[in-house]
Amino acid sequence: MISFEHRVLSEYRIKIAKIETLVKLIMAHRDPKGMEALDASKFLDVLITETDSFYEKYSEILSNNGKRPHARSRLSENKQWNENVEKYYEKNPRRRPRK
Repeated sequence: MISFEHRVLSEYRIKIAKIETLVKLIMAHRDPKGMEALDASKFLDVLITETDSFYEKYSEILSNNGKRPHARSRLSENKQWNENVEKYYEKNPRRRPRK
């Protein structure tokens, strides 16, 4: 069976992929000031808000597995999350993302 922790990590990965895909489509749209792009931008705000609330709800699991809030996140930096992520990378140095 799949553990709850694995489900949370997978769900977070999917949410981030949705955000990145939508951002890429908005940036490459032929009419960035058009109605479609504006509506997509509003939907992107909804996705970001949903992802932020998901991160807040499961922050302990996500930060203990090296996941920080997404770059477009509106969450403020949390000292505990950063400590958990750094501990994870100290234990698993090969998993540190490239800068």
